[in-house]
Amino acid sequence: MTSIRALHASNTDTGALRGRLVWLMAAALVVALLGEQGASAGVLSLLVLTLGVALLGLPHGAFDHLTGARLIDYYLPNARHPRTCLGVFMLGYGLLSISLLWCWYHWPTLGLTVFLLLSAAHFGTDWRGQQSLICRLCWGALVIALPFVWRPDEVAGIVQKLAVPEPAPFLQAARPVVALALGIVLVGIRHRGVAFLSATGLLLLGAAVLNPLAYFVCYFCCFHSPLHLSTLRHEHGLTGRRRMLTVAAPIVLMTWLGAGAGYLWMSHDHVTGALIKTIFIGLACLTVPHMLVEWLGERIAHAPVKSA
Repeated sequence: MTSIRALHASNTDTGALRGRLVWLMAAALVVALLGEQGASAGVLSLLVLTLGVALLGLPHGAFDHLTGARLIDYYLPNARHPRTCLGVFMLGYGLLSISLLWCWYHWPTLGLTVFLLLSAAHFGTDWRGQQSLICRLCWGALVIALPFVWRPDEVAGIVQKLAVPEPAPFLQAARPVVALALGIVLVGIRHRGVAFLSATGLLLLGAAVLNPLAYFVCYFCCFHSPLHLSTLRHEHGLTGRRRMLTVAAPIVLMTWLGAGAGYLWMSHDHVTGALIKTIFIGLACLTVPHMLVEWLGERIAHAPVKSA
């Protein structure tokens, strides 16, 4: 089977999964409301965020080394030492993450800007294969910008905890972004599909009624991460859960250790501030190399199979 045919089969399964995950996201939103997560974020919101990102969010990026091995096999098919090449690949991956951490430490406003833009582009891939590129980018923009518009005071507090002293420019920029993105999404609404429109409605509702941390958990852990894990399972032929855990566990454990070190580094802050920094700055440092690897992997997935 060619890579294109495998990709079509994966897209068919992914389309059905999206519909189920929309229901999961809706159920999570209801549970959050019953748990009084419409109020400002408290200890429970932070706890759920921490556990959700650690157990459900990080694993979907724990297969980048498999994609790296595929890239090496594709671009360097005659490499004599593929394991050494993979080690160099992972070293570059780690150095890029550390570079982003250094950048955030010195220029936090720039770091947050880059993180938000790349996150919007990355979340747009949740509808890859079903929506046009412009519609996917608008979806990602809505995921990121909606809380800035409907819960500005709470978002401003989170932004300041991320070492960005002045959140006002982000709040002001979010309004036209949401208006433009929502307008583009609603154009041709009849052709968008029930799952996409339902998910968009849930984003609008969740951003309005939940605190930003609870909203992020509902989307990131109940829609984005499961969707990408399913895609990775098809791409790498990981048919069993035990096999997936075996492959992902080393990377996840290393990430947990890195996050623990980051938390200790920032432990002079209030617990809430240190945890939010660890989670979101840590995600930022992993997002850029993860997106780069995913983009390269997508390119070779669409490329014709090379003859031996």
